[in-house]
Amino acid sequence: MFHIWSFYPRIGSATPFSLSLARTNLFIAIKLLNAFQSYGMENLVLCSGSRSGPLAIAAGGLAESFDLKLYTAVDERSASFMALGLSAATGKGVIVITTSGSAVGNLLPAAIEADRSCHPIIFITADRPERLKNCGANQSVNQEEFLLAVSRSVKSGPTLGIHKFTSQTLNELTSNVWALAHDFPGPVHLNLPIEEPLLASFEDQKSVWDGWVPDSFNYTQCSITASKLKEPQINSNFPQLDPYKPGILIIGPWRGALKDLNDFQETVKLWSELTGWPVFADPLSLAALNSDSCIKYWEHILSSGISIQEKNLQILRLGPMPSSRILENWLKNISSLQVLITEGDTRPLDPLKIAFQYSRGFVSWYKELLRINKFKTKMQSKLLTSSLKAINKDDQIIANWLGEEFLLDDDITEPSLAYWLPKLLPEEIPIMLSASSPIRDWITFSGCGGYGPRFFYGFRGASGIDGTLSLAMGLSFAKGRMILITGDLALLHDINGWLFSQIKPLSLIIILIDNCGGGIFKQIHNNQIYKGDFNELFIMPQHVNHLELASAYKITSRQVKNFNELKLALDWSLNLSEPVLLRVTTNSSSDSSLRKDISYRLKEYVNESKKNST
Repeated sequence: MFHIWSFYPRIGSATPFSLSLARTNLFIAIKLLNAFQSYGMENLVLCSGSRSGPLAIAAGGLAESFDLKLYTAVDERSASFMALGLSAATGKGVIVITTSGSAVGNLLPAAIEADRSCHPIIFITADRPERLKNCGANQSVNQEEFLLAVSRSVKSGPTLGIHKFTSQTLNELTSNVWALAHDFPGPVHLNLPIEEPLLASFEDQKSVWDGWVPDSFNYTQCSITASKLKEPQINSNFPQLDPYKPGILIIGPWRGALKDLNDFQETVKLWSELTGWPVFADPLSLAALNSDSCIKYWEHILSSGISIQEKNLQILRLGPMPSSRILENWLKNISSLQVLITEGDTRPLDPLKIAFQYSRGFVSWYKELLRINKFKTKMQSKLLTSSLKAINKDDQIIANWLGEEFLLDDDITEPSLAYWLPKLLPEEIPIMLSASSPIRDWITFSGCGGYGPRFFYGFRGASGIDGTLSLAMGLSFAKGRMILITGDLALLHDINGWLFSQIKPLSLIIILIDNCGGGIFKQIHNNQIYKGDFNELFIMPQHVNHLELASAYKITSRQVKNFNELKLALDWSLNLSEPVLLRVTTNSSSDSSLRKDISYRLKEYVNESKKNST
């Protein structure tokens, strides 16, 4: 990384520091952001504001001359979610800059998601100096506490103002903040008091960019002092499993650092070869596994009441629980050993409270298991019991049945859309699945399960629909062509995300499932309440015309009525290099009944098929 300060001339001591505090503020702001660049920061999202003025001017100058990708936003909430999408796609810390006051509060939803989804993001917030705190000064609040509960750490600049930074304290702070955001990926809050005057004059700005340096502020090379995780202490409590005995591998959403993903995927393949265990994977697992052990419709197998006749069935769970109540209920009844492995997350991640949690990652666990037991690297196929082999056969029976149930000539329903979209979309294009119905239907009907080369993104850390569109925008800025599959309330909730399409070109196709409200509640409730109106309290019907709303943001859109039109619309949108909205209308009531009907008929069919085979 080329440092902009390496060529700066020194200004003689005759130049008094007191001439321009604003000039010093700008110098410090530039040096701070340039330090983060030296660690690998490439993307910065800036929200407008007065107190953050020096940081804004610094970001603008670095973007113009020093390879910083700068995005500007009017809405701090959308901005922070968009930054989170950039972080998820790149695996590198993204900086979000805001002014003081309630602006900081708007960062909380994305900070919560970053915390639970484990993505590095750094929130830099401008604040009043100490003399204006706790005295009723305008826009002076306890903002340094707003993100405390969900941040890896909260750091602060000098309480009198950033002009009090020294070369040493600035380098130590930026190095520490970057390390904290990446050691165990997540959000870090850096709160910076800034004293007035906030904006330097034109002449002062020019002098700083030309090389002015405050007296006694010597530049030193920035270096990362990231803390290192201690080597694992292996003892008698190390959770062992026997790969030559029956078991199931369950892979939940990936929650590790992006740089560790390839090793994780390779280890999943090695474990699969060693054991031959059936694999139940969440679409967000990024397992990239293609083998006979991958069970595509595991949720249907479990809901069909198929009994896996193993007294001591071992369960290996990687990452958080997939979004499946059916799986949770099945795991509750497994009395034998369950091992849960997380990628550095030491927080309890087993809602069932029955698994032994090992938090140093799957790669570490696998290597240690081999070291202790000297297992061979290949399994003997005869070791896989007939009970587990039968799961593959049941999976194929279900796949055949669904293929006859969902025909392209039929009307579009939410289950049939989840079944057909992965077959209609090119494999090389990543897909983001919004929370609520889309991710649940994808688990149940898509047959993908995170198997194969396609990248799936989702933000289930806090299990909400917040920030959906902005997240997809951030992913698209970093990854290029993207598909977002979302519901109507999720899109409406984050409608300001459309604004990002106006600042930089991106290729995002949004497939909108419009069922006029929160259809998910018809799946998880029985629609019966003693007092009050169920639709008003839960469904919240919205009759917004999303095509007209998209048009107001200058977004190209198209209504899709059936699968024939959907195929044509997908081909059309894939030839465009701009955001496109494809609206599919569905009926949440009939789709809810359809899901129950499919579950019932499929259970009957599988049981009948098994009877006939015996």
